[in-house]
Amino acid sequence: MFYRFRYESEFYPTLSRLPLHVRMKLDQTGIKISLSDWRSYSFEERTVLCHLPMETDEERQVFVNYLDFLSRKYRGTPVPLTEPLSKATWDDPDRISQPVVERSAEKGQPMTPQEWAHLKSHQRYALYKTAVSKSDPEQFFAVLAEIRETI
Repeated sequence: MFYRFRYESEFYPTLSRLPLHVRMKLDQTGIKISLSDWRSYSFEERTVLCHLPMETDEERQVFVNYLDFLSRKYRGTPVPLTEPLSKATWDDPDRISQPVVERSAEKGQPMTPQEWAHLKSHQRYALYKTAVSKSDPEQFFAVLAEIRETI
């Protein structure tokens, strides 16, 4: 399933930016691609990456293989790999990720353990990823507000 966040909605019609849900897949597989790499893929190829499942080891391997295929097709080199980000970094329902604790407290909107426990994995990832982002700190609060509407 492809999770779409409202704050990214302007990018979905063309997939001109890497959606947060795709960034989660990249982090889980240890794949690093740039925005220019992403934009070099056709819209159809980007759509496939958005919708490829990642629940099993086999599905994760298909995702890696497909990105390797695209990297070889457009860059002429294998897809760059790094150490995958452990899902435990953001997805422990009993412990709020420290960056989320700190960022949510900045504006007096601390995430509560009860809220955190009710979130889905992709929601926890979205909060974690935007909390550690240096490029646009306001994204975190947009994601937080959107997620709180669903709790």
